[in-house]
Parts: sequence; structure tokens; C-alpha cells
Amino acid sequence: MDKKITLKGKKIPRFKSYEEEAEFWDTHSPLDYGTWKEVKLEFAKPLVHILGVRFDAKTIDRLSELGNGLGVGPSTLVRMWIMEKLKSVSRKSKQSQVLSQATLHQIKKPKKP
Repeated sequence: MDKKITLKGKKIPRFKSYEEEAEFWDTHSPLDYGTWKEVKLEFAKPLVHILGVRFDAKTIDRLSELGNGLGVGPSTLVRMWIMEKLKSVSRKSKQSQVLSQATLHQIKKPKKP
């Protein structure tokens, strides 16, 4: 917070704390400080299907505990894990297909007399 930010327009003062900065922006417009341009935001597609999975209470409590440690809920944590596993399985599947094709290619080679 010690840096003094200068944009086109007025100078933004230095703040001693986040609270002081918050008070400043409560009474000032950021439009008076700098040049602004419009940006395009993209949002993730909403999830459209629900897959119900049953867990016992202990498992749900453990998932909640682990998720809270990461700042997410238990269902988000499980969804993240499943997506990671699917990517891993896909990579392994592609690798094994390449190996199988290479092996078949070697088998099909005619032997030199």
C-alpha cells in the first residue's frame, strides 16, 4: 500500500490501511482517477445435469472439512476431484492407445529374410 498510483487524471493518495482506502473509495469516484475502458466478461456455462451420489454422514462430514480448508463446498470438491480423475484417465487411455498402435505396427512388420 506504500506505492503511489498515478493514472491519467487525479493522483490516488497513499493509504495507511485497507480501512482508510475503503473510506476513501466510499466518498470518491474511481472515474475521476484514470482512464477506463469497457471489458468483455465471459462466464462459465451453468451446470445443467445433476448426478446424485449417496455418501454416509462421516464421508460427507470429511468432504465438508476438506472442502472448507480449500474454500469450497463438499459438492464442488467432489466435482473437482472427478474432473481431475477424468482428465488423468483420458491421458492414460490416449497413451495406451498410442502404445497399442505402436505394438501392432511392430507386429505387422514383415520379418527380413
